[in-house]
Amino acid sequence: MDLTTEALRLGISMARIRAEVASTNIANVDVAGYRPQRADFAQATGLLREAADQSGTDVDSLQAITPHTLGESVRAADPDLNAPVNLDDEVAELETSSVDFQSLTTVMSRRFALMQLALAGRD
Repeated sequence: MDLTTEALRLGISMARIRAEVASTNIANVDVAGYRPQRADFAQATGLLREAADQSGTDVDSLQAITPHTLGESVRAADPDLNAPVNLDDEVAELETSSVDFQSLTTVMSRRFALMQLALAGRD
């Protein structure tokens, strides 16, 4: 795929992982000893910034970041073993990731529709 499509795929995957992490935190809000989790997307975000700044960014570097590798970035958000889950923060995180996911899938859908039009060769 091309750079734009891979960047969109990566953004969609990141939004999905963020939603899953927030959902897990919400589901475990009353579990004693549970520490809220966060995903660290520093590497993926850095590659996306690089792709935006430099048009010659290698697509393979974006393809190398899979949903599995993104999932491996999930860690405890706070080193404090007694840190509670803040339900308001988690719901906000879930809502933000939902909006991101919806926006990116809309852009991806439009991109594929334009590709389909170009392939059909309509005037």
